[in-house]
Amino acid sequence: MRHIDINLIDACKPVNWDVDARQWLTEVRNAQDKSAEFTRLGSKWSPFKDNFINQFGDKCWYSEVPRINTDFNVDHFRPKGAVKKAKKTYAMRVVGGQSQKHSGYWWLAFEPKNYRYSCQYANQPRDNGGKHDYFPLQDESTRVWSQCSLTNHNAEVPVLIDPCVLADVQLFSFEKSPGMAHSRFDQATDKTKYERVRTSAKCYNLNHKTVKGKRLEVITSVQQDLKLLESIHGLPQASKQAMQVHVNNAENRLVDACDRKSPFSAAAVAFVKPKKVEPWLANILNRLDLSD
Repeated sequence: MRHIDINLIDACKPVNWDVDARQWLTEVRNAQDKSAEFTRLGSKWSPFKDNFINQFGDKCWYSEVPRINTDFNVDHFRPKGAVKKAKKTYAMRVVGGQSQKHSGYWWLAFEPKNYRYSCQYANQPRDNGGKHDYFPLQDESTRVWSQCSLTNHNAEVPVLIDPCVLADVQLFSFEKSPGMAHSRFDQATDKTKYERVRTSAKCYNLNHKTVKGKRLEVITSVQQDLKLLESIHGLPQASKQAMQVHVNNAENRLVDACDRKSPFSAAAVAFVKPKKVEPWLANILNRLDLSD
């Protein structure tokens, strides 16, 4: 997972979005059956997809899976409909002695900064994973139940890792078991952070066999190129010159693998970054995007 700068999302708005969004939100607010109103309006957020692709690359923000012969979703990080605090338990509260189920964060349905470009593996329910309407909080008492701006949700601390929060993205590690997404922390060091990553990896299907396999392919390629550059660097000058084409190709592959728009680039960065001080990477260091 690479960090998505939330401040760049507004630049992805379709033409006339603000005016249209206010009208749609009014219609949803006034509707007695908000779910039916969303169905009537349709997926007004779909035009964001092309702009997200241009700005951030054509891959899932959660898993970094590339879009190949399939459609991706614009996920609502805070679900616009039902809200589950556990896979089979809805967010509930008691009002006037009566149990009340959360109606969903419908007021954020047209708030672009609540959108996340997502593959179906990460977003749709399957194999005991898939985010869908799952949105647990570390402290359920902080959950927002009525319309307000996105900034007024800051007291909510989600359990799920958010690609738009840099500190969240930095919780992942890919080195412990190559191909797998793990927490940088173990239970003894920081149980909360460990559990957040564990829950998120399961929810987003980050370690599904297909996802894990493709991530491992990227890691293996990166490791091979790093080893190649290191071995050639130690050769006599004449031998280096004879191998220059191979060096150039390996360097270009590493630059591409670390490009934040490339699939599974967070895993690539995890293996390249520790080597950045090596002399055999000096030639491409200014071309490598090793930021989170």
